[in-house]
Amino acid sequence: MFEMLFLAAAMSNRSEIPADRWVCKNDVEVWCDEEGCRTRPGDETTPLSVTAAGDRSFSVCAYTGCWESEKAMMLKSRGRTVWIADNVPFSTRPEGGFAADVTLLIVEGARDGEDAGTGVGFVRAGGLATPLICLRVGPDGEPAAPRD
Repeated sequence: MFEMLFLAAAMSNRSEIPADRWVCKNDVEVWCDEEGCRTRPGDETTPLSVTAAGDRSFSVCAYTGCWESEKAMMLKSRGRTVWIADNVPFSTRPEGGFAADVTLLIVEGARDGEDAGTGVGFVRAGGLATPLICLRVGPDGEPAAPRD
């Protein structure tokens, strides 16, 4: 079921999927501020749709819009990839409001003996600071072949 949800999201724009692409979802929602971090109750959790690609692009969608960047700074090291972009506008409020500095981290599962096509991630956008479950997909929207 987990993979089918990711594949459906990934296949919605099959022709636009770069070869090195991740799709992620959240099981919990965490908000952090100067007072600390809190999880929202399960029935109040906002589903996130997160995609990120090796071409430095990412999309973090929640509520009624997305924080999207095509030119994030991207760092890769030993199974970890980080996308960083500042002042990213929220798509339904491009004139202002909800712009956020966004940090996305994905750690490939293969480092821990798991499938190389899976990963655990973390996204920080605005007050969100949420863990993610991620799946690597290829250009055809299917799970990507394991990497060496």
